[in-house]
Amino acid sequence: MSLSKVKIAIIGLGRIARTHIDAINHWPDLCELVAVVDINKDLAKSYSQEFNVPYYTSVEDCLKDPNVDAVVICLPHNLHEPISVQTSNAGKHILVEKVMATSVAEGLSMVNAAKRNNKKLMVAQSRRYFQAFHEARKHFDKIGKITNSLYNFTCYFDKDIAPPWWQSKEATGGLAYPMLGSHAIDITLSMLDDREPVSVFAQGASNNPDFEGHDDITIIIGFNDGTQATCFLGTNNKYPKHEGHLIGKNGSIYWTQTGDHVGLIGTADTDLFVNGELIMSGESNPHNFAIQMKEFVDSIMEDREPLTSGEKIITQLKIIEAAQKSAEEKRVIMLEESITTVN
Repeated sequence: MSLSKVKIAIIGLGRIARTHIDAINHWPDLCELVAVVDINKDLAKSYSQEFNVPYYTSVEDCLKDPNVDAVVICLPHNLHEPISVQTSNAGKHILVEKVMATSVAEGLSMVNAAKRNNKKLMVAQSRRYFQAFHEARKHFDKIGKITNSLYNFTCYFDKDIAPPWWQSKEATGGLAYPMLGSHAIDITLSMLDDREPVSVFAQGASNNPDFEGHDDITIIIGFNDGTQATCFLGTNNKYPKHEGHLIGKNGSIYWTQTGDHVGLIGTADTDLFVNGELIMSGESNPHNFAIQMKEFVDSIMEDREPLTSGEKIITQLKIIEAAQKSAEEKRVIMLEESITTVN
């Protein structure tokens, strides 16, 4: 059955939910917010009243609603897999917040459930949808083959700022590895998609007693052509730095972003430089979450795989898992040690 408009529910009304709602509302001819879900009844009710939609306090009740075609899952990381599988089995499409899952095995479970039920499973790798990153790719010919890259994603969180579940390693799946690494690794892989990652070396440290897990991390990804890419991650920098640097044989591309943690969480202004020249500056219009939502809705309408489908994100999960193993065992991890097939 074809849809004239995709009707979407938000499951989990934490800090990122409002940005997703704004993204839905950006495309009134394509999609519509039809429900909100949270176990906190007062919170769910307040969103219901603000956006004039029904609210639920259980996922089960939401998934029984025939008016819901798709959901956005904004829950603690360890709930992504069970709720995604439950949602696929209920016949709904899924946009799940990053990180997709807390392990490769969980990610594969989610992919397999979506396939069995013929439903779309897309991961909210929101930074992939910044217009500046698509513009950067248009200038690759000016810098030549990329030989090295750095992604610096350092910000600040403590227990007074972060949601309470961030304090649990079980809930986050490893704190900064999935929290920040999901972004940094995703952009790195997308920029170097003409080669294959083969190895991971990582070191991490726990410098903030508010959280369980490593909050300062360096990950080096090795590729099959000898390229290396470094992801520098941290949650202890009170002056956030979100920036990337691609070094090519004939030049370089650099970008820096600001404003991620104010206003609409997850959106930002970007300055993009190619060989030292400012190519783009300022906000993305539409913002990256709106572009991401359109990709999700279009993939449903056009019955095609979305750009950041669950299956495509499995390699990222393998790298995150390998990075944690590398830091623990103090050795390079070859990705061939990980699960590589989707059944």
